[in-house]
Amino acid sequence: MHDSPTAPVDPYHVIAALYDLEHDAFHDDIDLLLSFAEVAGDPILEMGCGSGRVLAPLAGAGHTVVGLDRSTTMLDRARSRLSSQDIANRVTLVEGDMSGDTSLPNEPFAMVLFTLNALMHLPSPDLQLAALTSARNRLAPDGLLVIDNVNPAPDYLVSLASAPALEWSCPIDDEATIDKWAIRHVHPIDQVIDTTLWYDQVGIGGAFLRFRSQFELRYLHPNELSLMLRAAGFTGIHMYGSYELEPLDDASDRILVTAEPATRPNH
Repeated sequence: MHDSPTAPVDPYHVIAALYDLEHDAFHDDIDLLLSFAEVAGDPILEMGCGSGRVLAPLAGAGHTVVGLDRSTTMLDRARSRLSSQDIANRVTLVEGDMSGDTSLPNEPFAMVLFTLNALMHLPSPDLQLAALTSARNRLAPDGLLVIDNVNPAPDYLVSLASAPALEWSCPIDDEATIDKWAIRHVHPIDQVIDTTLWYDQVGIGGAFLRFRSQFELRYLHPNELSLMLRAAGFTGIHMYGSYELEPLDDASDRILVTAEPATRPNH
């Protein structure tokens, strides 16, 4: 007798609404992505689209977008967001894995996005390379790849070890506050950040609710990412250190990457 395979745990199932409460106000990347979309054209594929924070402004600007994510809960929230803004007709949502899902539309995409650390949610180099290769295979010959990762500078990685840390706090009404606590353990050999999050809802009268999630993130150094992109079939690789496309340096918070599909040799 063989045990049935265990379904992968969705780390956002419990905290999806709290994640949105924390991240919906983050717009720093939106203007840049809209400018890329205006140049690249349609359709656009977002890998790891979550609850639609980026999909919504792209669709709102008139673009045709496909969002891929493995979290049913986050995709449900994306549907609600898009319906509330009356832009759902321009968006197709697909439940699947970034590292090579076959249920995506077969049409070539003008742009593929890995926004706000999405690529880091694949916890091994093999999975990350598979996702980049999948993106390459789905891009039109003149398409554009955009990746947004945190820059794993030494000071940043050291700061993650000063856990537990209160990373975010927000009043949700006159009687309750949400506090986000995190413990992050960095494993340099595997370049993995083992992350445990707690969102604590604390009421004035002392009522207390805790929501917990755990997942791994794998960071990439710029040279490794460049080599991985070339192995996946990309060329014209450019790296920047901010959403204003400033040069990437040791003090940069982000690694913003653009790349183009390399011309495949004829057989």
